[in-house]
Amino acid sequence: MRVPVVSKEGKPLMPTKPARARKMVRLGVAQKCWSKTGIFYIQMLIPVGEKIQNMALAIDPGSKYDGYAVSGEKEVALKGMAVMPSKVSDKVTRRREFRRNRRCRKTRRRKARFSNRRRKEGWIAPSQLAKVQMRIKIVHDLVKIFPVKYIAVEDVRFNHYKKKYGKFFSTVEIGKTMLYDELAKHGKLIKYAGWQTAEARKHYGIKKSSQKDVLKESSHANDALAMLCESFGKNVASTSVFVVWRRLEFARRSLFRQNFQKGGIRPRFGGTTNGSYLRKGDFVEASQGNKIFKGWVCGLPTENTKAIAVQDATGKRLAQCSVNKVRQLRLCAGITWEFPQGNSQGITIAEKEPVQLRLF
Repeated sequence: MRVPVVSKEGKPLMPTKPARARKMVRLGVAQKCWSKTGIFYIQMLIPVGEKIQNMALAIDPGSKYDGYAVSGEKEVALKGMAVMPSKVSDKVTRRREFRRNRRCRKTRRRKARFSNRRRKEGWIAPSQLAKVQMRIKIVHDLVKIFPVKYIAVEDVRFNHYKKKYGKFFSTVEIGKTMLYDELAKHGKLIKYAGWQTAEARKHYGIKKSSQKDVLKESSHANDALAMLCESFGKNVASTSVFVVWRRLEFARRSLFRQNFQKGGIRPRFGGTTNGSYLRKGDFVEASQGNKIFKGWVCGLPTENTKAIAVQDATGKRLAQCSVNKVRQLRLCAGITWEFPQGNSQGITIAEKEPVQLRLF
């Protein structure tokens, strides 16, 4: 198990042991930090050497879940799993229906553009764009705290010549190109076919679960680990932190509610801010009675409810708390995290120091 380290200027250095990280923080030569994806790391407060070794990042992309792993030549530093955004196409369809219906009413509406509209070069379907953007966001955050030189990715392919039912896979191809162009900016890109990942998993004795939706290392992260072993030419499997990421989901601002309320009124609905210092998606610490918990803001005070709603990493509401009992810990990053192994409520791990990595 290793702890990421960055220099005084913010340059990623080689990860260190938890005991050494504790000592450096205790001596005042380093400070505790957390990345936007909830990963704990330390930042040096004094100038240090910047010599680094080979480190690689592996990604196993999927339609619903992604697997991630970061490793050096000796052991794994991090394993992760990302739950991909869903229901994007349904939301786009519903928005289009509302927009077209407004043209038949005396209300604010957008002028129709379908008669002279042309898609720009590199257009990508919204459902695929949401997945690509989430992958890029996670990669951007990881390369800021790990000195990644190589990036391995499982290249998903489809034979369009032999199989004619893959017409919708073209949007996946556009998303792959967009992702690969971005990955190449951070290191040397290495592509593996699906059968190569399976052979590496079998060769190095890495187990994989048949249940794809289980939040465990063996479901998707071990595929990324197999690619790392293949890249380094040896087994680098070891105990490491396992984190699960999700995209924040909350109601966007809309002109009116979809259905009429009491009295035939359709009030305004949604939005991420109401003018206060808190926004939806901010990571906060809240208290209700004798309970203290951490989560993400999912509801702001309104005319009817003078409270702030807080949710966990899965989107489940934890409580509604008074404004003066909510303390902001971090600004909204558009993503949630949890550490499912050993703690069913992973939202408390990212800030509760005695639990994560057992450092402090």
